[in-house]
Amino acid sequence: MLTLRQELLLNLIVSDYISDAAPIASESLTRMHNLGVSSATIRNEVAILEEQGYITRPHASAGSIPADKAYRLYVESVLADDTNELPSPARDVIRHQLVNVEHDIDAWGNVATALLAQLVGYMGIATFPKMKESRVRHIELVQVQDFVTMLIVVLEQARLRKHLVRLEDPVESVQLETISQRIRAELIGLNRREIESKPMQLSPVEKDLVEATVLILKDEDLASQSERYVDGLPNLLIQPEFDDQDMMRTIIQGVEDGSLIDAVLSEAPEGSVVEVVIGHEHVGDVLRPLSVVICQYGIPGEISGAVGAVGPTRMEYTKTISGVKFISGVMSGLVKGAYTS
Repeated sequence: MLTLRQELLLNLIVSDYISDAAPIASESLTRMHNLGVSSATIRNEVAILEEQGYITRPHASAGSIPADKAYRLYVESVLADDTNELPSPARDVIRHQLVNVEHDIDAWGNVATALLAQLVGYMGIATFPKMKESRVRHIELVQVQDFVTMLIVVLEQARLRKHLVRLEDPVESVQLETISQRIRAELIGLNRREIESKPMQLSPVEKDLVEATVLILKDEDLASQSERYVDGLPNLLIQPEFDDQDMMRTIIQGVEDGSLIDAVLSEAPEGSVVEVVIGHEHVGDVLRPLSVVICQYGIPGEISGAVGAVGPTRMEYTKTISGVKFISGVMSGLVKGAYTS
């Protein structure tokens, strides 16, 4: 259990180290902050912090470097601060940029990760909002040739998919409209598995169109699981912690082969809470030098994606947490607008 003075000193060490990326000397704490105690007292308190595992020092006369345990205590204080939010100008820019693409769902991830990477100076990651399984929202058939029909399927995520279907027999426009109505009556509101298991009395043409719809849904489910967006890798690599060439190569490889992204997304929490995972708190080795701030967005239990930032453990947690939280909130609004409209 830390005393109030020890907590204050630890927070100062963490915040100064986040800013300077250099070990914090006890004399520096005395000089930079009006603590009202002697340098000797500060040195004694710092020694206690080291004994309890909150800081490390390469040698006795070296400055203090926060350990993961110190960052965790610091982060908990940030998460508990309800007043922690982005400045109004930053919120306005983010909201404006995302609302500008509210009708282009494919652009959400790119815009969100670019905004987050620029805001926090680290790497931004996002996933496409997806349902557990895609559902049919609307179907249209458009005659292209006598034996060829364009099948247009609108999904519940407001995504539109087209597929050319070659028919065994020619179908006139009037017949096509009747077929459209029958298929809509059978399929709207259903996902792929529900369509495949539903007993339906279909003509050969209708059967072909239903099978084509199932293929579209299958492709959509597979695609939505792999749609990820990454921006700001150079921001991560220029951090002084990653000057080591081997560590830099490991991070680049992890991004390129997807293992680092997989590890980050596996830490996304349920609901709209912000999750912060620091250094050795990660389950696997790939994220050990890093901290992750991540949050889900969307409609819980129905359709959701994730957005987050990846940086060094010496991350500017206050700005990063507020940035991830705000962007996920705006994106949740976009999902609700697209999904419920």
